[in-house]
Amino acid sequence: MGETTNQIEWEIAQKRSELSDNLIELKQRAKAVVDWRAQVEERPGTMIAVAFAGGIVLSALFSALRAPARVYAERSPSKNAVEYVGPICQGAARPSSKLASATRKNLDALGGALLGIVATRTTSILEEILPGFQGEFERARNSQGQI
Repeated sequence: MGETTNQIEWEIAQKRSELSDNLIELKQRAKAVVDWRAQVEERPGTMIAVAFAGGIVLSALFSALRAPARVYAERSPSKNAVEYVGPICQGAARPSSKLASATRKNLDALGGALLGIVATRTTSILEEILPGFQGEFERARNSQGQI
């Protein structure tokens, strides 16, 4: 009976040591994932795509908040003076609305494609770190009605 008690205590100590080692390894992996410098060294192409997509998203957000600027000057009521109302681009041709619309659609499509790639890569990276993440992510996405 003394051997079995000692053996059980030894096995418990061994399991604690293994769990401690696993926890340390998990912390190191989490730090490596969050460390952007390590990510840039390990996956430079992906990080460039993430930065580019982030720039597109920020640009789209800020341009949506800002109304399109009107370029014109108004005559002031006093002595034919011209009052500066906004930036004046004399002789500059404004792009046609069809061209601007097509450009906006192309940029939106490009941003969507880049965000899709970033989301896919992010979920695969998280799946490597946290096994079972992909299944939980799909279940949460399906429960929200997004397919």
